[in-house]
Amino acid sequence: MLDARRGLCGLALCFGQVGLAGCGAETDVDSVVEESNENLAAVTLEREWLLAADGLTTGATEVRARFTLPKSFTSAWVSLDSVKGVGKAVTRGADGAFAIALDVTALGTAKHRLLVLSKDKKRTLGLATFQRSAALYVVVSTDWDDTRMSDAYLARMDGVRQHHPELRVTQFFAPYHYTDPQVTPARKLAIETWIKTQRDSYGDELGVHIHGWCHFVKTTGVPCRTKETFYKDDGSGYTTILAAYTELELTTLLEAAKALYATHGLGSPTSFRAGGWTADAKVLRALVATGFAVDSSAVPFSYLASWKGYGLWDWTSAHWQGITETTQPYFPSAADPAKAALPSSLPILEVPDNGVLVDYVTAEQMLAIYRMNHDGGALGKPTVYQVGWHPPNFSSEYMTRIDTALDEVDAHLYSKDRGPAVYVTIRELTKVFRP
Repeated sequence: MLDARRGLCGLALCFGQVGLAGCGAETDVDSVVEESNENLAAVTLEREWLLAADGLTTGATEVRARFTLPKSFTSAWVSLDSVKGVGKAVTRGADGAFAIALDVTALGTAKHRLLVLSKDKKRTLGLATFQRSAALYVVVSTDWDDTRMSDAYLARMDGVRQHHPELRVTQFFAPYHYTDPQVTPARKLAIETWIKTQRDSYGDELGVHIHGWCHFVKTTGVPCRTKETFYKDDGSGYTTILAAYTELELTTLLEAAKALYATHGLGSPTSFRAGGWTADAKVLRALVATGFAVDSSAVPFSYLASWKGYGLWDWTSAHWQGITETTQPYFPSAADPAKAALPSSLPILEVPDNGVLVDYVTAEQMLAIYRMNHDGGALGKPTVYQVGWHPPNFSSEYMTRIDTALDEVDAHLYSKDRGPAVYVTIRELTKVFRP
């Protein structure tokens, strides 16, 4: 039998809050309803993902929500994570709904709950969950080994951007584009125009990629080396181990690359990747000497197993020990660039190519590497996932692979309130990762 004190109002509450008009003040309702009513408040969050500030991302300082309650409720208490958590009283607005904003800057990076409570805090009327996370920074990079390709390759790269509108690419462009005798002046201008469009229209970064092509090296006054190869000596210098050059020679090559960029209106590059990932400590020292802030030559060499039996496998497996799919940006040791060595490190940020390039990883492997870096929940610290491709061999198969990987990124974009993923260029990471 119902307690007489509960009367018809209590009976109405038991049957889905029908006919509450005239049931008395909110204080009466709060005091007489004993059942759990966790679904009374229909809560809508402005965002379900909130990023923490880190130097690049400003971060969200508040969680904002709106909710409704039956007409008998004129106020409620809203708190975070528990009844005793950070909270605030809220009253019904002129539109009949309740609106609340609570500070989240003291919250950890994890999954949290926003609780709507009765004003006496004895009952939970509704709740919603949200994630406070560090950012997942997605770097998509290209290695311009040469520019001897048709417009079909440029069109595929344009297609990737159309499929992923928020994409920003770090283009490790080629200074030897301007010295290659197989590329006509008209073609050089066409590709230069294309790469500038990527920068000016889409925010791409123009970094530097150097293979030791003799037609470039010889323009600098440095003797071209071809015997120190990671594949075979064909006389072109393309497969020369970049670290075979002396530090002074490397400095000269890098200064020449920057001069070519300046001459052709490509800006002043600050990021670099060595051809074949063959950068050692003296390459990094030369980068520092010529004003570069970021290197991305570290690679999880196990994915280069197709090179076993050749110098590329031997070199990368010897020099990038310990670099894995989840290795994050660090400041490298002057003695061993594969290791971090704060505070006695080189003043250049090493951003590992942890997702390798599409020639060496299947779509499934790229998805797996993504999930190694982001399991779907909140991240405790800023995290980088990098994938990319070589423009001169960017086939339709490779395009399909990269689209698959970026579809996964797009499924977690912060801009869409789907997760913590944010497309960035590689030099922007210097705002996040500091010595």
